[in-house]
Amino acid sequence: MQILEYKLHTSNNGLLTPSFITNGGQFYNPADHTMIAGEPDTTEYYIPDSVTVYTVAELKARQLATHAVFTLQNFGEPGEAQTDMTDAEVEAMVDAWVTENS
Repeated sequence: MQILEYKLHTSNNGLLTPSFITNGGQFYNPADHTMIAGEPDTTEYYIPDSVTVYTVAELKARQLATHAVFTLQNFGEPGEAQTDMTDAEVEAMVDAWVTENS
């Protein structure tokens, strides 16, 4: 799986996911409005060279940096208070996503 960082594109109909993204919308970073997609290792379509490609370790570092500024939350049962995620939970969330999408 290729881990790609991308931004939405503008159109006459508003913001749209780029046509080369088929499995995106993950790990939104409010600081720069980027998202992550998991795309197949081999594609028959064009992915621009300007798109940042991450390793799993780099994605974890990105998420920990985002988490340091915009604290991610654990969602409990309805009616329970949300709690801040730990760094270990953020890394586990990335691992789970990578496993699910590989």
